[in-house]
Amino acid sequence: MKKRITQRLLISLICSGLFLSCKFSKEKETNEETPDQPIALQVVQKGIENSGTMEKWKNIASLQYTKKSRLLFENGEVESDITQRHHYIYRPNKSIRISWSVDKDSFLIVHTDSTSQKFKNDSLVDQGAKVRATVNSATYVLGMPFKLLDKGTVLTYDGLKSFNATDTVHAVKATYAPERHQNHSTQDEWWYHFDKNAGTFVGSMVYHAPTYALIENLSMITEKGLTFPKHRKSYRCDSDGTKVFLRAEFWYSDYSIEFLNK
Repeated sequence: MKKRITQRLLISLICSGLFLSCKFSKEKETNEETPDQPIALQVVQKGIENSGTMEKWKNIASLQYTKKSRLLFENGEVESDITQRHHYIYRPNKSIRISWSVDKDSFLIVHTDSTSQKFKNDSLVDQGAKVRATVNSATYVLGMPFKLLDKGTVLTYDGLKSFNATDTVHAVKATYAPERHQNHSTQDEWWYHFDKNAGTFVGSMVYHAPTYALIENLSMITEKGLTFPKHRKSYRCDSDGTKVFLRAEFWYSDYSIEFLNK
């Protein structure tokens, strides 16, 4: 009788181990795990709560907005000043269009699940990975902090940091693998900063070898229950986040959102 109970216990433990192993493997398929990932996820999820809900984000059918970008040289002179119109159709089938003009030339990027093309004055001038990376970067910035939960993103809690010399923030490091995930646009290392108390997403820092950049979310706008950037500044900075000079400034406006289920 004792032997039979021991055998049952052994079988039970083996089955439990197999279940946990299978569960762990499935989780690994969708999210890279790190020892302190639970803390990083808690910070990100609080940031998402402050920006809307994941359910609402995943229910977006289409999104349009205008983005004005100004790049500056170190001496303050303007390198470029461009205004783009972004039109994203997420569901049921992805279709992204980004259009703008420079002097007398018109530009258009068209992206779907199967193709990524760039046109200049209606003539194809580029296609493939480089254009796809441009689209991924644009959609990723707009989707913060929701996009931090995208497949393949490795999140690590990097502790409390000083941000912009005045605020204390939770820093979450994110690394990407574009060679393994088409939805990733960069191998750069990013640190996303969330207010220590409120949990709001306040900015980020990126290491794009050999330089660092510090990005501040100066103001946000809420449209139909979701929060998006309104005004951002990007500074060339040192590895500790100390600003060197203003590199870029961005303005977002004219948001228009449609949901799948109204």
